[in-house]
Amino acid sequence: MSNNRSSILEVYKKVNKSGDLEKSPYEIVKLVLNELSRAMEMLSKDIDKKNNAILAKKNKEIINIQKSISKTVTRSLTTIYSLQTSLDFEKGGEIATNLFNLYEFCRLEIIKGFSQSLNIGIKRAKYALDQIIEAWNEMILMSVKK
Repeated sequence: MSNNRSSILEVYKKVNKSGDLEKSPYEIVKLVLNELSRAMEMLSKDIDKKNNAILAKKNKEIINIQKSISKTVTRSLTTIYSLQTSLDFEKGGEIATNLFNLYEFCRLEIIKGFSQSLNIGIKRAKYALDQIIEAWNEMILMSVKK
């Protein structure tokens, strides 16, 4: 318990230093969505690099790229889990359900892309996510204008 408590305290200190405590929940979600989009873009590019390295038979390069892919997949899946568990289905209703389904689509495409070294599904999922990010940005702007 003591170790968990100190870990939580460290996270709090980092958030406090970064000024995220002053951000609205909408702005925090925006940051998380942008991070997921960025990670999916990186993953897509790394899969292309890996496939090119395989064709060129550059084994050392393949190993390094695969490590990067693994880290990005882990980060992406953790981010998706955070987004999914933060949804309030009682208050959010159909919107929360639709967001959950979008996040699930992203999750499945990331896993498929990782396991099959294909990025077309990741690109489609990222495009859908980017549409949500645009709408989210508009929502934040509307709330600021009020």
